[in-house]
Amino acid sequence: LNQTGVQWAHLPDVGHWLNSSDHKTVLSLLSAFCLVLIYLLVQRRCSLVSKFALALGLLGVYSYRAAVGNVLFPWQQSTRTTSKGTVEARFVYVFVLGILFTGTKGLLRSQILTADAKLKSRGLWEIYSGLVLLVSLLFRAHNLPVLCCCLLIQTLMAQFIWKKLHYDAAQTTIMHYWFGQAFFYFQGNSNNIATVDISVGFVGLESYIEAPAIVLTALSTYAGPLLWACHLVCYLSSERERSPVAIGHGCYCLALLRSVPAAAYIVLVTVLRYHLFIWSVFSPKLLYESMHLLLTAGVCLFFITMEQSHSTSKS
Repeated sequence: LNQTGVQWAHLPDVGHWLNSSDHKTVLSLLSAFCLVLIYLLVQRRCSLVSKFALALGLLGVYSYRAAVGNVLFPWQQSTRTTSKGTVEARFVYVFVLGILFTGTKGLLRSQILTADAKLKSRGLWEIYSGLVLLVSLLFRAHNLPVLCCCLLIQTLMAQFIWKKLHYDAAQTTIMHYWFGQAFFYFQGNSNNIATVDISVGFVGLESYIEAPAIVLTALSTYAGPLLWACHLVCYLSSERERSPVAIGHGCYCLALLRSVPAAAYIVLVTVLRYHLFIWSVFSPKLLYESMHLLLTAGVCLFFITMEQSHSTSKS
């Protein structure tokens, strides 16, 4: 879907073909199919309220894309945009916050009141579902198949690979990390700052607001690694026969896998600080690595804190 790298970035790809005005009907059908598939893949472990909110949120995603002129409704005759999609995007944000709140509430109940592993697993999955809905809104319409493939691979791997072959936490973490890195580039990202889609920082906003713009841009850019990291924690917590410290081991492996290349790159940048391409090549890569490391650290810190509080409440 997205050409990336250095040699082929200038060549037309499937994304360009889908975004052309002549193929808007194809993009509309593909987007609708992808949103339905996203719902089917994500809703299976959500509560009834979250399922309803997820369905309305995905409908809002399509409405937002129709409002900004990316896709068409069946009854829509003109391709002219009538709004910036601000209302539709905020409509989706309401459901994202609702799903995240529902998941967080269930997670806190499992930590403080009942110490119920099933309630904890569902709370984590609903937080993951809220992130999927948010990413669906932030992704461009032609990138929705990438998100579908991500969710489909997660489902197939969980059902037929990790469970059947009894992979331990370290092996599962390594595979999640690899897939997260792969989908980072499948989105169309590269080591070039020019590939960062800064337009997502304005989704649902009428003007530039620094803090939300930074958060939305970071979430969109690192959606692949973030979703795979969250799925890792959801998967490890759902396995009843695993050790209680499996999530801690998984987060440790994930942090280690992310820290080693970042540390190595810092050393290389320091050694090559007088190189001719230090600002055009090395500095953007270091910025990508730093942001990725910061995001991974935040995810690991959140889930390790949650696991420690869960162990404390059980004891």
